Amino acid sequence: MQRRLMQFVESPTRETYLAVREAALAETPLPIAATDLATLADLLEAEAHDEVLARIDALPASKVLSPRVHYLAAEAAEALGDLETVELERFLFVVCLRGLLATGDGTRHAPYSVCHATDEHDLLETSGLAPARQQVVEHEGALCDVVTCTDGREVWFDVSAVLSRPLPSDSARKSARVNAARKSAARAGKAASATSSGKVSTRRAPSRTATQTTRSAARRRVPSSG
Repeated sequence: MQRRLMQFVESPTRETYLAVREAALAETPLPIAATDLATLADLLEAEAHDEVLARIDALPASKVLSPRVHYLAAEAAEALGDLETVELERFLFVVCLRGLLATGDGTRHAPYSVCHATDEHDLLETSGLAPARQQVVEHEGALCDVVTCTDGREVWFDVSAVLSRPLPSDSARKSARVNAARKSAARAGKAASATSSGKVSTRRAPSRTATQTTRSAARRRVPSSG
């Protein structure tokens, strides 16, 4: 998966996006629910920044393709003064949007292919559109979410990959919460240790080259399997 992600980051096209999506869903088909991301937004609002990053770490592999996840990670990292992570997550936020836009043009004949339900709202917001109503229809063997915007425009999304995935069990959600709590505690302990040893710096990290950013993007929060 790392190799495919690196190719996508270097060149966010329809082909590279779909290749990463396929690899991510092969790691685990469990979806990232809109409620999961709403919880992260609530935690961010409550200034539980370490918890936000810990819960993001515990999300399924498809998180690498979610603009919303990268946005929330960047906001949490900025609040913690981790400017290197801010730079990386904002870069990946833009890359994911470019990849989504490359999958189609939002019409009946070329719908956008998404990986998460929230991807639809991220794309609409990027295009300056607001949803008024939506319906799921079957078109040429694919399940499509047809969103009618407040200006009357229709935007089509291929949601086959979203609707065909199983819902996570209660035990899976509980396990993810436990793992997130452990990572949050470990992150807090590490930060406290760094503070006591005088290693924390608020100096802005130097900008990285595209190659360095690509390599980091392929390593951060991504399973190590190919």
